[in-house]
Amino acid sequence: MSNALSTISEMLDQYGDFKSSDIQLTSNRGAYYVKDKATRKIKNFPFKGDELIQSLIDNVIVGGMAKINEHGQADASFDQGGSYRGRLTIRKELGGLSGTMRIISRDIPTTKQLGLPSPVVNLIGRPSGLVLLVGQTGSGKSTTIAALNNLVNMTQETSIYTLEAPIEYVYPEGKSLVVQREIGVHVGSFAEGVENAKRSHPRIIVVGEILNTATARSALLAASSGHLVVSTMHAGTAAEAVDSFVSMFTPEEQGLVRTQLAQSLLGIVAQNLIAKPGGGMALAQEIAFNTPTFAELLRGSGNRSNDTKYIQQLLLSTAGKADGMISMEEALATLVRKEEITLESGYSTARDRHAFEEKLTLVGVRVPSAA
Repeated sequence: MSNALSTISEMLDQYGDFKSSDIQLTSNRGAYYVKDKATRKIKNFPFKGDELIQSLIDNVIVGGMAKINEHGQADASFDQGGSYRGRLTIRKELGGLSGTMRIISRDIPTTKQLGLPSPVVNLIGRPSGLVLLVGQTGSGKSTTIAALNNLVNMTQETSIYTLEAPIEYVYPEGKSLVVQREIGVHVGSFAEGVENAKRSHPRIIVVGEILNTATARSALLAASSGHLVVSTMHAGTAAEAVDSFVSMFTPEEQGLVRTQLAQSLLGIVAQNLIAKPGGGMALAQEIAFNTPTFAELLRGSGNRSNDTKYIQQLLLSTAGKADGMISMEEALATLVRKEEITLESGYSTARDRHAFEEKLTLVGVRVPSAA
């Protein structure tokens, strides 16, 4: 291991133990760490950022600088045998090159440690269908999926096939056969990987992220053909996730896609990680299940704006709650009541201020008149 790579491995261990989520490297502005979503400069950083970044490019990035010159950026896994692994992104920017390393523990959290409710955990036990975990970058989607998959891995004699870009958590040996493939290293694309996975007859196929039509189509077809497909998307709410998924297809295809979603979708979990007042992060989850009422909304009315609004209204309604659904506003209000997040954090995270205040009242939190 080069001195530079040894340095990076030591940093992963040091800041991982400090409960940081990321390390940021710049060519000429030093290094930073991210903890509880705050980015702080590493004081007296003794290394040259450009040299560390170049060493990572030469030793970690498949294709090296040529790949970065072609695409402007590159991603890879980073593993030097320490207590933590890294998910690395190197990019070109105004100051030259910069890098972000997501710090990934070798220990996969359990569903209990994450506080995942039983209805979410039960989704991983379904025989087939599509489960979507949605949220912005850094909302804990990959960690939730890893906890769910590892629960299966450690308790069931079955097969799990993951497609990731790049690989994050590495699953330990358990009762299941787990095949992990990295896009760009082991297989060319998510869509290609899903087609190959179907030939291996796994029960669970994890599709790291749905970003384009080819991946969306392959995930939906695999879910329709008897596999449990678990994937992620960038969306703030369950309603936005449905709209984003459908909009990946041409107008001519969207009616059929909505019908397929209504038949195959199991549930959507939208996540937010919010800083706790005393340190650490609280997990807020909006949970939607594909009930008969939800399925009718998935089929659509022909008006995209109304379709999104109706799904959101269902989540906020007593009917949705009776079916086990939870809106983000209710999840945030519950966290405020438990004093896991501040009222101000709840307001800044909620999409619907009025709905959030209604949920606060329902859980017994007084709404300040000046809020």
